[in-house]
Amino acid sequence: MGLSIKDILSGDILAKQWFQQQYKLIFLICGLLFTYIYFGYQSERQQHKLNTLKKELQDAQFTQQTINAQVMTLTRQSSIARMLEEQGSKLRESHQSAIKIE
Repeated sequence: MGLSIKDILSGDILAKQWFQQQYKLIFLICGLLFTYIYFGYQSERQQHKLNTLKKELQDAQFTQQTINAQVMTLTRQSSIARMLEEQGSKLRESHQSAIKIE
């Protein structure tokens, strides 16, 4: 066959009978290689985006938990009574139990 680096670099390989018989296969392999590389990069980009979205979701969940805890603290009966007292409101808690109306 006599394939050397000099033949490849000078372009003489393109005139060889072996290359002329196999050029379709070589182009197919090159095309598949480029496709494989493209989809590899595409996959990496999607994985990076997925990781970014997971971090954002986790931050949003922590924020939601913090807000829920604050709301629970503010809506406790004792907190509401203290806030009303601080504002000078005349509303007071009822010490009578609730009556069921039938």
